Amino acid sequence: MLFRSDFNKLDYVLFIAVIMVIAFGIVTIYSAGYDSVLGVNNNMYKRQIIWFVLGFSIMLGLTFLDYRIFGDYSLQIFGFVLVILILTSFFGPRIRNMRAWISFGAFSIQPSEFMKLATIIVLAKYLELRERDIYRFKELLVPTVIVLIPMLFIMKQPDFGTAMIFVPVLFAMLFAAGADVTHLVAIILIAVIGLFVPMSLTYYEWVNPESESILLKLYYNGGQLYLVSVVFFVIASVTFLLHLFRVNKYFRRIYIPSYVFSIGLFVSVFFQRYMKDYQKKRILVFLKPDLDPLGSGYNVIQSKIAIGSGGFFGKGFMEGTQTRLGFLPEKTSDFIVAVIAEEWGFVGAMFLLLALFTIVFRGLKISMYTKDKFGALLVIGISALFFVHFIINIGMVIGFMPVTGLPLTFVSYGGSNLLSAMMGVGLLLSVSMHRSSM
Repeated sequence: MLFRSDFNKLDYVLFIAVIMVIAFGIVTIYSAGYDSVLGVNNNMYKRQIIWFVLGFSIMLGLTFLDYRIFGDYSLQIFGFVLVILILTSFFGPRIRNMRAWISFGAFSIQPSEFMKLATIIVLAKYLELRERDIYRFKELLVPTVIVLIPMLFIMKQPDFGTAMIFVPVLFAMLFAAGADVTHLVAIILIAVIGLFVPMSLTYYEWVNPESESILLKLYYNGGQLYLVSVVFFVIASVTFLLHLFRVNKYFRRIYIPSYVFSIGLFVSVFFQRYMKDYQKKRILVFLKPDLDPLGSGYNVIQSKIAIGSGGFFGKGFMEGTQTRLGFLPEKTSDFIVAVIAEEWGFVGAMFLLLALFTIVFRGLKISMYTKDKFGALLVIGISALFFVHFIINIGMVIGFMPVTGLPLTFVSYGGSNLLSAMMGVGLLLSVSMHRSSM
């Protein structure tokens, strides 16, 4: 039961910041969708308004609903959304060369967006139940599997950018839950090895297509690398067993790096075989856009031009030349920040950044005052999800991150992303309102 004091705990700053950012996004979508030659708008902003109204209604409903009920049914929620995700990955219509959407007439739903929330909910509940043992390395296995299952199906669609979002969110929640930092660093090193090796070799292949390098031949013969991986895995396992029977820090210094190198090599072969060429090139191009100025690097180059041309105060609403003349790609979704920077300048971009990071800051503040572990971890997971989306999208637009196709949450055009984000805000507000009613 809610009392007047519960409404006093509602985070109104978070609520207002979210509404302001969404409104800014809709106005920008209107501007970016206007064709100055024909004098018509593509009406994407109208669909975004419909999604906003629907999302606002759900957000209010979740705000007044006790968030703990989602913990009680976390496994059922996760399983239900996962089934929809799997069906979409195999039988969904192919749009933009991906099976990632379910179509309902003029509208489409992207299940992977809701899978993020479902995964955060089930992780928060599991980590609450295993709170006392999470410092043990073996306790990281189940959370990792929980995250890997949806990731694999999302990669099958294929949507590598969305799949990778799960990783930093998992780390944030594990860290908040009390996992050993050494174990988290080891997993990060595995990911670095797994990505660095195929990226380096793809770059070498790209700039030297006629090369007959022995290293390249060794790498593409996956069987030999698997053998090296197995050798290190055996060394790690033997020293780990010796460590169990005879506690010695020396063995720990051997088996942990051996496990990291072994699993990292295995992951690198997996990435090399299953990542698409355009995905690897996007990562390389972000390091050096000039590698492919008319292909993968074109988007980043045009985005930087648009941002730079905006100056301090911008060119004015609907006056951006890069946007109006069609040079800026994906201007209502992936590169919407470039539209804002061109039209509203440095001042408008800073206002947007301040509002976005206010949302994250208020989420972290709610987690600090939440009494139960599930509520705190739920808030940390959702806040981390927003933060990662903000950092990757903005970094992508200014050339600090690879082009992954991730939208700017609350701002970019996209019904599923907006709807799932507002559901996440509803859960944050619910925790804020109910956190002391125990």
